Amino acid sequence: MAAVYNQVLRPTKGLSVPAKPEWFTGPVRQHWLTGTETGHEVLGVWFPAGARTQIHHHAADQVLHCFEGEIAVGIGTERRLLHPGELIVLEAGGWHWHGATPLGAAAHFSIKPHADTTWGGAPAAEQAEFDAYADWAAWVAGVTR
Repeated sequence: MAAVYNQVLRPTKGLSVPAKPEWFTGPVRQHWLTGTETGHEVLGVWFPAGARTQIHHHAADQVLHCFEGEIAVGIGTERRLLHPGELIVLEAGGWHWHGATPLGAAAHFSIKPHADTTWGGAPAAEQAEFDAYADWAAWVAGVTR
């Protein structure tokens, strides 16, 4: 990958590749805008309706910036919805998941320092919250605005 410093970066779905299926609940696509040449990984992620990440946490803070559709975010037992132009900072070590609502496709930027990610093995309350998403009407009724 060419150097990215001082360049405008643009996520392009046509340049995206399938995401690892073991990390997502659907055919998600990713476009890596930076590689290991910078201190941060920046990628565009496209989710079809209802697709999302598995529950996980990172060893570093992560920023999610919605640029298309509506992104559902579960943080521990908290619920958030992001709309285009909105972003959220997720704290290192916090169990979370994110993806499109069942109502439509969505996309976000993921921005974080290169750091380990732990997939699965969440505490019971966080796992129950992840599972609660299956009842969309009840889940969205509990969103903190």
